[in-house]
Amino acid sequence: MSGLPGDALGEGPFGLELDGAPLAPLAARLGTPLYVYGGHTLRRRFAALRQALGHAGRPAQIRYAMKANRYGPVLDRVRAEGDLRIDACSPREVERALQHGFEPHEVSLTAGMLSNRDLATVARYGVRPNLDTFSALRRWAATPDRGAAIGLRLNPEVSVGWGQEPKLAYGNSKFGFDQAALPAAVAEARALGLVVEEVHMHLGWGLQRGQADLLRQAFSRLAALAGTIDTLRTVNVGGGLGWPHRRQDDPLPLDAWGALVGEALAPLDPAIAVACEPGTYVAAAAGVLVVEVNTVETRQSGRWVGVDAGHGINVFAAHYGIPLITVPVRGPRRAPTEVIHLAGNINEANDIFARDLPLPEVAEGDLLAFWPAGAYGASMASDHCLRGRPAEVLVEPPRPAAR
Repeated sequence: MSGLPGDALGEGPFGLELDGAPLAPLAARLGTPLYVYGGHTLRRRFAALRQALGHAGRPAQIRYAMKANRYGPVLDRVRAEGDLRIDACSPREVERALQHGFEPHEVSLTAGMLSNRDLATVARYGVRPNLDTFSALRRWAATPDRGAAIGLRLNPEVSVGWGQEPKLAYGNSKFGFDQAALPAAVAEARALGLVVEEVHMHLGWGLQRGQADLLRQAFSRLAALAGTIDTLRTVNVGGGLGWPHRRQDDPLPLDAWGALVGEALAPLDPAIAVACEPGTYVAAAAGVLVVEVNTVETRQSGRWVGVDAGHGINVFAAHYGIPLITVPVRGPRRAPTEVIHLAGNINEANDIFARDLPLPEVAEGDLLAFWPAGAYGASMASDHCLRGRPAEVLVEPPRPAAR
């Protein structure tokens, strides 16, 4: 790893760089806390997904999960790819996608506990929903101007995800029809004049290599159920691919995921498309959060380093218990020389980014970068304690001139 995590990070004359763009000058110009996203890395991630899905031997759709990162220039970069679609999870996300050039048929909505207002808005925009309750089926059928085509979201009935955190596993939770209820859901949809074109299953966040057998089991069940629906056009395997956050993490490799998808869907008609909904995989490693050290203090409890951001800027540590890798912007390859506790600026006891963190010596005024921070960072940020929201920027370093 040559001392730096991720293939988007490097070192130049100004210290840490993302996609070749130095972070220190950006922070000086735009202030901190600052989210920086790399357009080149976003492109590479989408290209890798296309390649992995190509092994499935059927039409494929990549639907970017915009709840991961809805920054306007990032959505424009997604749109510029030309063949990508959008997975939205609220009416306002649908609206945002349409504002950035996506057509209604290029947007799908996957969300639970939808209100009648939600359904009416989605129908007005002409977007197809993935529904997961009998209540939603009945109310969608009664919604004026709705389309006939729908998808059905299924409960994976397995628990997979990052670590043992139940917040990141989607099986047997609030999402999806029980698999045994699918025939009844399809029959209900038909009786209501709806057409089931898609089945959907999202397994969890931060899928690990050791969970491959559970994924195989879940995808195979999904394919078997899909084969019973004669109007089906798409099987949606959701998202969940991620990046390491701890030394012991072993994320499921993209090629292994693609092989599992292709193997499970092989018995289906090859005209049936496969869809996926990447968010973290494409956006997380393409982004860093840059913060400034404002406090270095030694106490009975240890050496504390405070920064100008808290869990209102990034919720990973406080809400999910997920650490972000911390890299000094100045001399990012320096070896750790001390162990510190890294704290945020919110007046809450849980506003701690890391405890017992090995780090090179830092001083007040230094910059630190958190990685992988491009997904579910700014999109989940709040103005708690009126600390303000973070700045964001997309960097697109110029490509070398053709020779």
